[in-house]
Amino acid sequence: MDQPHFLKVASKSAASLLSTASIQGQVTSTTEATTAINYENVNSEIQSIRNGSPITQFDNSSVASELHLSEYIEDLPFLPSNIRHTQSSHDEYNYLKLYPNPQDLKEEQYFRQCISLSKKCDEHQFHQKLKQFFILSIAGKPIYSMNGSDYVVIGFMGILTTILSTFQEDLHRDLNSITLGEDIKIVALNRAPIVLFAITKLAHESDSFLKSQLQLLYTYLLSILSKSAIDKHFNNGLNYDLRRILSPLDFANLDDLCMKMTFGLPNGLNFYLSQLFNCRQSVKLRYTLRSRMNKILNTYKDDDLLFTILAKSNVILNYVRNKAHVLSEHDLRLLLFIVQSMKNKEEDLWMPLCMPDFNNHGFLYVFVRTWNQNSLILMSGNKNSFYKLKELASGIILTAERSQSHEFLTGFQRELLTPISSQIPFVVKHFLYIDKKLNQFVSSEVPHNNRNVVLQLIKYYTQLKNNKSNFQFRDVSVNYKKLTYMKWEKVTGIMITDNSYAFYCIINDDIDSRKLIDVSVSIIKWCKKNQSRLFTK
Repeated sequence: MDQPHFLKVASKSAASLLSTASIQGQVTSTTEATTAINYENVNSEIQSIRNGSPITQFDNSSVASELHLSEYIEDLPFLPSNIRHTQSSHDEYNYLKLYPNPQDLKEEQYFRQCISLSKKCDEHQFHQKLKQFFILSIAGKPIYSMNGSDYVVIGFMGILTTILSTFQEDLHRDLNSITLGEDIKIVALNRAPIVLFAITKLAHESDSFLKSQLQLLYTYLLSILSKSAIDKHFNNGLNYDLRRILSPLDFANLDDLCMKMTFGLPNGLNFYLSQLFNCRQSVKLRYTLRSRMNKILNTYKDDDLLFTILAKSNVILNYVRNKAHVLSEHDLRLLLFIVQSMKNKEEDLWMPLCMPDFNNHGFLYVFVRTWNQNSLILMSGNKNSFYKLKELASGIILTAERSQSHEFLTGFQRELLTPISSQIPFVVKHFLYIDKKLNQFVSSEVPHNNRNVVLQLIKYYTQLKNNKSNFQFRDVSVNYKKLTYMKWEKVTGIMITDNSYAFYCIINDDIDSRKLIDVSVSIIKWCKKNQSRLFTK
């Protein structure tokens, strides 16, 4: 195994630049963090990357000089400067090198035994799973389990209930997390009368991230039942079986949520990233097209209409709302997930949903129509507004299709089919750019259904985000930047962030150190230049 590499900072120019920064290396293996750097830049340097050229154009001078990173680049020893090769499927870095595999299983067997869902009555396979979620009542009555049959999990739920009650009765506090050895972590979330547990063997999952996953599962239950309905059922007895009022679709959705927010599967990498970075995904769409669609949506208003959303899969393209009301990012994420899970046919959809951050005791009524493979979502607080919302949806679609410019809808659809990956350097494996003010992100695409790549990126981004450096904030008028890189065997991850954005990039090692920074900063420039096209206001 290669030894981890450390960044050397010894030059006087670097020392003066990093007068308030520190360097921290936390290394246990080549899959862990190697180096983290904080650096401070003045506003003129920030401005230099806000008004840059398009990504396809490179200056003769190194872009890295704009961020005063030149001193560091020469000290990045881990990237070769002369290697050039085409990586094939045979030498692609396999995700098994990143995940615990003590039995040295082959890829298909490992995925089947350790990752994929199984409801079988098989205790041996149950114990091999990397991740478990349990939902139960405060009295220990099973509600949901990610894996295993009732026969397998009932004993575990009893043990978890006992541990929880012991903390409450003897220590007078709730159980938050327990670590068993170096391999297993248990995290609990008490939302009485419901309790949720996560058990993980994945070292990259932090306590806070596991808590957010449990909160999402609980929020899903709220969205389909409401807090009032849950309390009403359990008021008649804490031993109530909540499964009686959950449908097969609800259990399928819970399974899907567990897989997406743990492994990004199937086709759920961006859902995972939304959960990890707690922000909403956006897509590139020409400003004139998005504005024209917004204008059409705004034309159709009604006192009963609270929110109008045009979405493609789990991504919001246009969002118009009543000024007096707002949906949180958590509510929007769950809304799109539920709509996507139910919108398998072309007919109109009408359903009540509780938006927990909006009002966890009541329902909003959601009308959904499929249009050009997108979902037009209209939401009202009036349960009798179905026909009114249906008429508004028909008007919106008719107006858009009769738009003066025939190219409008054609251009709209063409933009959605144009991948961002086609506009960035080919050396980038994947990138993520977050606009902190809008709390939205855009990312490049991954090969469809390539679980090997998805499982790699899950580990890379999570470790890169969790890679910490000591940070001292002395002057609120100074915009601090932070640079962090991590090294795995054939892949390097880099993060550059300041007060306005965060940029994460995963790149193959067929590029030298200076080019790595050049490419990263050029993508940042491109994102800033295209901000009005990339994000919804």
